[in-house]
Amino acid sequence: MGNEMWDFVSTSDLDDTEQAVLSQLKVDGRMSSVDIAKRIGVTEATVRRKMARVLEDPDICIQAVVRPLRSDVGIAAIVGFDVDREHIISVARKLSEYSFVDSVYAMTGPFDIIIQLTLPSTTSLHDFLVSELANVPGIKDSESYMIGRVFKHSGRAYQRSKTEEKRG
Repeated sequence: MGNEMWDFVSTSDLDDTEQAVLSQLKVDGRMSSVDIAKRIGVTEATVRRKMARVLEDPDICIQAVVRPLRSDVGIAAIVGFDVDREHIISVARKLSEYSFVDSVYAMTGPFDIIIQLTLPSTTSLHDFLVSELANVPGIKDSESYMIGRVFKHSGRAYQRSKTEEKRG
C-alpha cells in the first residue's frame, strides 16, 4: 500500500471503514471481501455490510475501466472548450450525450469544459469538433490535445502495453 494520505477516497459522508473499503476497491475492483477485510483489519461481515451500504449510493459504482489507446486502433483526445457562461451546463449536458465521450468536466482555469473522448480517427475528431458541434449554442472555441501514450488512468499506473512488448 502506498502513502496513506494519498490512498484516501474523498467521500466525507462515509465512515473510515467505508473509505478504507473504497480505497481497496479503487486499486482492484474485483478484490474479494475476505482480502479487503485482511488488508484493513476488520471482519469479512463488516466489509460486506459496508460495501452494501456504499453501493447504494448512486454516485459510487464499480466498473471495468479500459485504458485509452488500448490498441493501435483509434485515437484518444482531451478537448478544452471556451463556453459562454450562461451555456456551460447545457453544453456539458450535450457533450455527455455522445457515447464516445468518456468524461465531461466543468472547470476553472482557461477552459470552461474539458472532455476526454475516444474516436476511430483524427478525421472523426475533426468532423465532431467542426461539423457536429458547430451548431451547439454557447461554444466559442475549442483546443484539442491528442493522447500519445497513457502512463496512468483512473488511478492505475500502466507499464508497457502488449503492442509495445510485441515490438520488443
